[in-house]
Amino acid sequence: MKKLKLIYNPFSGNKSFKFDLDVCIGIFQHGGYEVHPFRSMAEGDIAKHIKEMPDDYDVIVASGGDGTVNIVINAMMSRKMNIPLGIIPSGTANDFATYLGFKSGQVEEACYAIVNTKPVAIDLGLVNDKTYFINVCAGGLLTNVSQTVDKDLKNALGSLSYYLKGVEQLPNFHKIPFRITTSTEVIEEDLYLYMIMNSAGTGGFTKLSPESSIQDGLFEFLAIRARSLIELSPIFLKMLTGEHINDKKNMLYIRDNYFKVECLKDDFKIMDSTVDGEMGPTMPFELKVVPKVLPVYFREKRK
Repeated sequence: MKKLKLIYNPFSGNKSFKFDLDVCIGIFQHGGYEVHPFRSMAEGDIAKHIKEMPDDYDVIVASGGDGTVNIVINAMMSRKMNIPLGIIPSGTANDFATYLGFKSGQVEEACYAIVNTKPVAIDLGLVNDKTYFINVCAGGLLTNVSQTVDKDLKNALGSLSYYLKGVEQLPNFHKIPFRITTSTEVIEEDLYLYMIMNSAGTGGFTKLSPESSIQDGLFEFLAIRARSLIELSPIFLKMLTGEHINDKKNMLYIRDNYFKVECLKDDFKIMDSTVDGEMGPTMPFELKVVPKVLPVYFREKRK
């Protein structure tokens, strides 16, 4: 019988996954898997558990938000594990699971996809040859929203809480001098924030990078240029529909497989980045695509 490791974060989202646990195990068992659950209880225990796992598992399933998925992926890649990953969307925004076709809370749908479909190899991002990410690396203003939103508000309002917190920070906008190096050019410009996308959305916004593909070997670099808030007001509305990428005046949009990000003011306060919604490296740092390195399960066929 095939073996499945089910790793779940009981504190993700509204903490309701425990009510779905038996259903998930039943679906996996009927699909021919022997299920071995692991319940995360403390920071670092997921990575430690994967590091010590036997080599005879056929699939790993991660239940939680993007942060939980990021931890699982980094632990798998540190062991060079080439087994498929299934994702159950039980976090708050579940941005990457949304891209795979699973909305927040669609637990049974995700489980059935794992037992009934074949995994597809996808790209990952690699920061400083050390940290992997599956969805997004971001920096500048607003990118610390996921860390500053009150947890109770996040659980109650979901992705709307990110938007509300972002609006609250708008009066504090100030330009940040960046140098962006790609495989073909160097750009120096004042920006407010940037997002290096592997999939299409983050923070609950599903069309931030509508041309993204997790199988094309490229990142989409999106940045808001430093303009007056009056000029930028339409941009935030366009982000809901994906039309913002055509606004060349206010948006910087680049597609490449390599980026180096530097802040040109050494004493600038905002030097940190986020990776899949968690704290990331301090600038300067480098990112590259690792193409088609991890098999994952989709709900439907995508480009």
